[in-house]
Amino acid sequence: AISAKAAIIFSKQPSSQDALHGRSAFLRCEVEDPSGVQFEWLHNGAPLIDTERRYHEGGSLTITAVDRKLDGGSFQCVARNPSTGEEEHSINASFNIKWIDSGAVSLQNPSSVAEIQNLSPVTLRCHIDGHPRPLCQWYRDVTSLTDNGQSYSINNKERTLTIHSAGPDDSGEYYCCANNAAGAVCSNRNFTLNIIGETSPFMCSIHPGLKLTYEIYLES
Repeated sequence: AISAKAAIIFSKQPSSQDALHGRSAFLRCEVEDPSGVQFEWLHNGAPLIDTERRYHEGGSLTITAVDRKLDGGSFQCVARNPSTGEEEHSINASFNIKWIDSGAVSLQNPSSVAEIQNLSPVTLRCHIDGHPRPLCQWYRDVTSLTDNGQSYSINNKERTLTIHSAGPDDSGEYYCCANNAAGAVCSNRNFTLNIIGETSPFMCSIHPGLKLTYEIYLES
């Protein structure tokens, strides 16, 4: 009599899930009858080599610290029985990796500090990035700034702050902080804006009978 081969049937298959960059994650893979079954994991179709950071025990895969660059793409569990030659592949699973990285505040417009003029527009950009898109808050020194449509405009999508008419009162250190599901960070390099008001002449006669006059320049 010819004995029937025992079928490999998955009782637990890996499922796609959210993960935080730098945190641990776990993908489960189990079969109904594990007798004689060996497991292997594929990452983007290639065999996954066990390391201290990423390894499998039994059928399940453990990642001790998810990396948004190294762990992107699909994972698949392969169960095979060498004695019968049977092999089954699980469904694909992937991580929606959430992350946030700090960055600098830079001058976007005008293109250089030398081009900044009194009472002209100035646009700064916050280079904090992440997934999902971080919610950004701007500060000048210790004062939080809001989009009032008059003095400032804030573009959350582009993470920019525009000072419509930058004058001496707008001088100070500008920085940004942002947060998402992965955490909160502030800019790692800030931007100092220093605007000196233009001077204007003021004529003052010393005595009606004298022709001598003084030109006094006052900062506006």
